[in-house]
Amino acid sequence: MKKNSLLIILALFAAQAQAQSDTLALSKAVRIALEQNLDIRVAQQSQRIADKQENWGQAGFLPNVSANAAYSYSQTDVQQQLAVGSDTSGAPAPIREFNDAVAENYSAGINASYVLFDGLGRINNLHKLQLQKEQSEVQLRFTIENTLLQVFSAYFNLAQQSEQVDIARESVKLSLKRYQRAETALELGSQSRLEALSAQVDLRRDSVALLNVQNSLEKGLRELNRLLNFPIDTSYAFETQLDYRSDLIFGSLLTEAMQNNAALIQAQIARDINRKNLNIAWSDRLPEIAANAGYSYSRQDNEGGFLRFTQNTGWNYGLSAQWNIFSSYRSQTAVEVARIAIFQSELSQEKAKQQVQTDLANAWLDYTNARKVLDLERRNLKVALINFERSEEAYALGNITNVQLREAQLNYISTKASLNSLRYQLKLAEIELQRVAGVLMQNTP
Repeated sequence: MKKNSLLIILALFAAQAQAQSDTLALSKAVRIALEQNLDIRVAQQSQRIADKQENWGQAGFLPNVSANAAYSYSQTDVQQQLAVGSDTSGAPAPIREFNDAVAENYSAGINASYVLFDGLGRINNLHKLQLQKEQSEVQLRFTIENTLLQVFSAYFNLAQQSEQVDIARESVKLSLKRYQRAETALELGSQSRLEALSAQVDLRRDSVALLNVQNSLEKGLRELNRLLNFPIDTSYAFETQLDYRSDLIFGSLLTEAMQNNAALIQAQIARDINRKNLNIAWSDRLPEIAANAGYSYSRQDNEGGFLRFTQNTGWNYGLSAQWNIFSSYRSQTAVEVARIAIFQSELSQEKAKQQVQTDLANAWLDYTNARKVLDLERRNLKVALINFERSEEAYALGNITNVQLREAQLNYISTKASLNSLRYQLKLAEIELQRVAGVLMQNTP
């Protein structure tokens, strides 16, 4: 039994060592998550990409300007005979030969083109890019809200588990006290060996429960470290003081949700993007008018040619028009698909609205129920504590059995553990309400 007692003491010291670590405040954990969480950082890069793509040039409003230059060299043997004779006799012209004749060509130019009209496709492309940028911002907020919810859940789980360790340690202490009392009674001959063995079994069972809670605490710590992008074995203590809001009203939350819920806003933006896609599809069926202008330079030097050199310089400009009269029904298909996509996105928007209303109603139900159950459990804990204290007194007087005392102890410990769990459930229900209403980031510490 001395060996078992040593193991119990070591387990208690392990729990106390956790409590002696530096404390990580919830507000600090939130700030770290916003800066270092990998999911948030990935979403931030997606938002940066959308921000870069939202510009006039990407929409096609700016002209295309290109420059070109070329040079070529050749050295060849050339034989030439003119088609016209050299005199009036009609004799063929002599053959001229040029050995190692060098020919060089130079060219350079700059050209610009600009679409004057494309069926309003560019303006719709610009609006689409603006909507996609807005969509990426909402997606970033959606990611942040979900990540914060995970951080809150992981943090409160750790705080709950740390208090569960204290509760389990208290249970071990009570069982150890009962076992020592049974051993003393056995030595005095006032109780049988059966009472001592029963107390020993309960002590070991409570010790196993303590180790299991500590194991859960370690796993929860690693999960929070992952969310905060910390080294996996970083250790710290947690705040266990909870402050509850008393100003939450369902009607106000519902109004906020219809205006601010990230999923609902994403559905609305998706619908607007599909409307722009329809306009873009229509623009492909209209004519396109473009203007172009340029300046060019070219020169040719040829030792074996009729002309020793040729040089051209000058401006060129013009207009072009194109009208896609028939494209194998591709334009018509694009229009029809865009219309279907709009109807589909409107259905998705209605579905998202229903989902938000359902999620908010369920979250409110969980919140109000948690408050009621927490109030009942607090009163129940007072009764369970009184019952256990009186049972201890009755057991010391020999009025109840070891089994009855154990039952009173279990009722007290389980009620205390349940109350501890309900405290954090209420806080998480409160946070979930704010997330669904789209105001979590506004109220985050």
